[in-house]
Amino acid sequence: MKRFFNPKDPQAEKLQPVERMAATMQKAGVKAFSNPGDWEYCLCALVLALEPKCRTYRFLECLPYNRDSYSESDVLNTLARLNYFSRSVPTSIGEIDTRLFPCLFIQDDGRPIILIAQEDDRIKVFHNNTLTYFYKDQIRCERGKAVLFERYDETKPAISKFVRMGTNYGWFRSLLGRFRGTFVQILTAGLVINLISLASPLMIMLVYNRVIATGTPDVLPMVIFGMFLAAACEIILRAVRSRGLSWIAARMDNIVGNQIFSHLIRLSPALIERASVSAQIARIKTFESIRDFFCGSVFLSIIELPFVVLAALAIYFVAGPLVLVPLAMAAVYGLLFWAIYKRVRKTIRIAAKASSARQQFTIEAFEKIRGVRAYGLTNLWQMKFRDLSGKEMMAHFHLNFLGMVGETLANALTIFSAIVTISFGAHMIWAGTLSTGGLVATMILVWRVITPFYSVCTMVPRMEQLRNSIIQVNNLMDLDTEDKVGQFGSVISTLRGNIAFTNVGLRYQDATDDVFSNLSFDARAGDLIAITGDNGAGKSSILKLIKGLYKPTSGAVQIDGFDIRQLDAPSLRKQIAYIPQQYDFFEGTIVENLRLCNPLATIEDIETALEMAAADEEIRALPNGLNTEIGRYSAGKLPSNLSMRLSLARLYLHTAPILLIDEIPNAILSGKPGRNLQNYLARSKGSRTCIMVTYREDFLKMSDTLILMRQGATPLVGTPERMMNLVLEAA
Repeated sequence: MKRFFNPKDPQAEKLQPVERMAATMQKAGVKAFSNPGDWEYCLCALVLALEPKCRTYRFLECLPYNRDSYSESDVLNTLARLNYFSRSVPTSIGEIDTRLFPCLFIQDDGRPIILIAQEDDRIKVFHNNTLTYFYKDQIRCERGKAVLFERYDETKPAISKFVRMGTNYGWFRSLLGRFRGTFVQILTAGLVINLISLASPLMIMLVYNRVIATGTPDVLPMVIFGMFLAAACEIILRAVRSRGLSWIAARMDNIVGNQIFSHLIRLSPALIERASVSAQIARIKTFESIRDFFCGSVFLSIIELPFVVLAALAIYFVAGPLVLVPLAMAAVYGLLFWAIYKRVRKTIRIAAKASSARQQFTIEAFEKIRGVRAYGLTNLWQMKFRDLSGKEMMAHFHLNFLGMVGETLANALTIFSAIVTISFGAHMIWAGTLSTGGLVATMILVWRVITPFYSVCTMVPRMEQLRNSIIQVNNLMDLDTEDKVGQFGSVISTLRGNIAFTNVGLRYQDATDDVFSNLSFDARAGDLIAITGDNGAGKSSILKLIKGLYKPTSGAVQIDGFDIRQLDAPSLRKQIAYIPQQYDFFEGTIVENLRLCNPLATIEDIETALEMAAADEEIRALPNGLNTEIGRYSAGKLPSNLSMRLSLARLYLHTAPILLIDEIPNAILSGKPGRNLQNYLARSKGSRTCIMVTYREDFLKMSDTLILMRQGATPLVGTPERMMNLVLEAA
C-alpha cells in the first residue's frame, strides 16, 4: 500500500505533492481527475494538510463514485468518509483563529482557498491550484465562509457504544436524541394546537347559550370570525407539525438504512454467512415499519395523549362531574390495550417466522430455478410454496383478527362513552346544572379525550411490530464489526508471507462435527503449497482461514509470527491476493471490477494482466472493450469461462506477498491461461507465498509442500513425491 509520496520515483521531485496526488488519481482512472479543476486540487491539498500520511487506497475508497467533476458537497462528503466532521462559519480570513487551521475558506464568489498554517506573520495557503504565502494584511478583509474540520471521536456521538454504556440506552433510543429539538418543536406545536382546538367547542357553547337561547344574533359574526381564525391557525400548525414529522421519518430512514447496511457489510463473515439472504434483506427492511410509524396516525395519537389533560380540564370547568366519564373510559381503554397486547405478542412472532420462511424459500427457489427445472421439481416446489403460503396466511389471519377485535371493542367503547355522556348530561340539564350548549361542547371535548386512546387500541399489532423492529435494530447495532475489533488488533504494514498452521481444527457451527482437525504445516515466504483431497474435506476453508474469513475453532493460524486472531482482518485481506471458487463481479465496467484489487493499476497494467489471462482478445472484441458494463444482474453477463479468466487477471494485478488460489476448472488450466499461470507461479517462487487448491499433477509437482485432505480423517502433509506415492498406494 503506497503513500502519495514515493522518494524513489525519479519524477516525484518534479511535481508538487498536490499535483502528484492528482496525477495518481488520474492514473487510477478517477473520472473527475481526468481534467481536474479548483475543487479537485483543493480536495487533494486539504487531505494532505489534514492527514499527510493518508493511504492512497483509503483516499480512493472515500471519493464520490463516477463524477465528472467535484463540488463543495463532494469535498465535504469525502472528508466525512475520511472521518472528519465539518461546520461552516460566515467570517473573514482575518477573524479565523489560526489554531483552527487547516481549514477550507470559500470566498463570496465561490472560489475555494485552503488555509494550511501560519508561519511567522504569513499564512500558507493553497490558492489558484498552487501553494503560496500571503501576509495577513493582504487577505484580512476577504469575506466568505470558513469550513472547519474536526477529527471524528467515536466516544462523543450519542449512538456510540461507549456513550450508550453510560446512558444505558439502546441504539435506536440514542438516535432519537439527535432529533430532540425537532421533537420539542412538534410537542410545542401540539400544545398550541390543543389550546386552539378548545376554542371551537367553547364558541359553539357560546352560540347555543348567547345566540340561540336568547335570540340575540349580534355576537354571532364575531363568534364565527373567531372560529374561522382558530381553524386557520390550527390548520397551519398541523401542517408545520406534519412537515416536522415527515422530515424526521425521512431523515431517520436515510440514517438508519445507511447505518444498518454499513454495519451489516462490516460484520464478520462468519456472522453474515450464518444468516440466509432473505434474513439479511429482512434486517435492512426492518426499519420500514419504524419509518411508517412516525408518519402514521399511531404516533400522532401518542403525542396527543399528554394533551388530553387540557380537554379533561375544560370538561371539568364546563360540566363538572361529567369529566369522570372520559376518565373512566380511558382506564377501560388501557385494560383493553393490555388484553389485546398480551395475545398479539405471541401471534406476531408466529406470523414473522412464517413470513420469513416463505421469503427464504422464494429467494432460494429463484436462485436455483435451473436446478429445480432440471430435476423436474417444479410441481413439488409449487406444493411447498403453497404450504408455506398457507401457513403465513393463517398466521396473518389470526393477527389481523386480533386487530379487528381490538378495533371493534374500541369502537364500541367510543359509542358507549357518547351514550353515557348524553344520558348524564341530559339529567344535569334537567337539574339546571348544565346548559344545552355546555352539553354540546362537552360531547366534542369527550371525543377529543378518547380519540387518542381509541387509535392506540386499534393499532396494537403495528405497535408490537414496531417494538420487535426496534429490538432487532438494537441487537444488530450492538454486534461488533470487524473495524471495531480491528482497533485492538495489530496491523502489519508489509507482509513477508510466512504462514504456520498448528493443530488447526475448523467447525462451521457449534452443533456440527469438525470439518478437519489437527492440521499443521509451515509455509516459508516464497513457498508454493498445494492442497488436494476429497470433496468437502475443507480445502477451500484453509484458504478462508488464511484470508481471515473464518476463525479456527482449535489450534492457531499464524502469519509472520502473529496469530491471525490478533490481526486487523480488513488490513490483512488487502495484502492477500485471492481467487475464490465462486468468483464474483459487481455492477460496473470491466476496468472498474479489475481495479477493485489494485485501484492504482494503470491501463497498461490491466492490458498486461488480461494478456496473461488470455482474455485480452475477447475483451477487445466487446463493443465497449474495457468499459463494457458487467455484473451479476447486468444484461451483459459474461460467459463463465471468460469470468474465470478475468478472475485470473485480478490475481496478476494484485501485487500481494501471499497468493491464494482455489480450485480452477481443468478447461482453463489445460490451455494458454494454465500455462501462463504455471510460468507466473514459477517466477513467483522465492518471493511470494502461494497456496493453491488443485487436482492437476503438473501443479502438484511444482509445490514445495503437498497437503492431502481426507474426509473424516487427519490431513496428511509432506513432500509432493511422498504424498503422491501415498495416494497411489491408497488407490
